[in-house]
Amino acid sequence: MDTDVASLFWFAVPGILVPGVLLVLAFRSPTWKQMTRWATQAQVTITTHNDDMIRDRLGRARRYRSLVSLPFWWFFALPAIMTKPLPSWIDGAAWIPLTGYVLGSMLAAVSRPEQPGNVRAAELSPRLPSRYAQPRARLAPWLALSTAIILFGLAKAFPPKYALSVRAQVPQLLAAVVVAALAEVALRVIGRQPQMTGSATRRAADDALRSTGATAAVASAIMMSLITLGSAIRVSLGSGQRAWVGLPAMVIVGGLTYIVFAAIITQQPWAPTWRRPLQLTPKTHPDPTTKSVGA
Repeated sequence: MDTDVASLFWFAVPGILVPGVLLVLAFRSPTWKQMTRWATQAQVTITTHNDDMIRDRLGRARRYRSLVSLPFWWFFALPAIMTKPLPSWIDGAAWIPLTGYVLGSMLAAVSRPEQPGNVRAAELSPRLPSRYAQPRARLAPWLALSTAIILFGLAKAFPPKYALSVRAQVPQLLAAVVVAALAEVALRVIGRQPQMTGSATRRAADDALRSTGATAAVASAIMMSLITLGSAIRVSLGSGQRAWVGLPAMVIVGGLTYIVFAAIITQQPWAPTWRRPLQLTPKTHPDPTTKSVGA
């Protein structure tokens, strides 16, 4: 391992700092402010009947995505400690830990430790994937992946001035396809899970939490497909006379990737492109004994 400043930085940040932060966040419960923000966007009232379920499932999503992605970050630190050259798809591949992050997010969405109550009190309307994600949102990752495949083919047929390896992008493309397929599976599992029964506010919170998990699943597929599309743009349009198209396209795709990633981190019950979120109303000194929030 090199001991220069740059090598130490690229080892300490992805190998020690980021995993340490994720480990701390994994076992922190959502704050009251985070819960009220989620409840306002989801149009759900937090009461003594559902606050434990909301806190548990929002915290579970953070815990799963942090713990599952934890070992993947060490792949990012490998180039700083390895003396032999690594394959180009591993060297500096940020998509590897991000893949672990979104897989953990989807795992939290489909896990269901709570026991359903009396099924006779459940809602009888069918829970289809379209209830939690619009068809155009589910189609978006496949369109981005199709465009990426076309651009990879374009780079092989018409190589740019400074050609990059297309073969090195294949693992990333396959990972994005797997995540997109798993997102569809997650949507169906979320819809088929037994409904929580009891109070009406608990059932409403349960449905909104399902939507939060569905948003995370679809947003995960979109984010991984956009990362792959960005790599395809860089490979096929990143140099020579095509750079005037490739550079603005990479900026746009990067901005969209950030927006979708923010939807996963903030646990939005509906992504902003699928539903206009409500304006948050200021809350002052909520009463912790009642724990009631009007959305």
